[in-house]
Amino acid sequence: MEDYFRIGKFTSPHGVKGEIALYPTTDDLDRFEDLDECYILQKGKYNLVHVTGCKYKKNMPVLKFEEFNNIDEVEPLRGAELYVDREHAIPLEDGEYYLADTIGFKVVSNGEVIGEVVDYTENEADQTIFIVKCNDGSEKYILDIPEFVEEVDLDEGTITINLIKGM
Repeated sequence: MEDYFRIGKFTSPHGVKGEIALYPTTDDLDRFEDLDECYILQKGKYNLVHVTGCKYKKNMPVLKFEEFNNIDEVEPLRGAELYVDREHAIPLEDGEYYLADTIGFKVVSNGEVIGEVVDYTENEADQTIFIVKCNDGSEKYILDIPEFVEEVDLDEGTITINLIKGM
């Protein structure tokens, strides 16, 4: 299981006082308003930061951190990812799971393991896409909709999919 969950990716500084815009990778945009502590992943290390402000511009959170005071300090954050630890993650409802926990899951089609989940992303319609590294060396992008994903088995660590021609 993952200890950290990606909630966004930094895009660009906002103003000159150390604020930075974030492309959210979470379903709940309101979560940023109550965010106190989070982590910035840089050079393979999770660095703790403290949120002191949040506003929105074009449905994207713009965050201010205690650790950064001007544009020059946040400029290097472009492209970096923002994470929360499991303790500060949004609680799950019955039947829900954290996407980060599916990384490493075996992907099964017609009873055969065809690869494993190496990452996930979202498209512009806010639909999840599993990125699967296949046993034959190829990579498949599986849209998380009932037509393609039949079952996510958390206990077995598998995702059963329905491959269609052309996938």
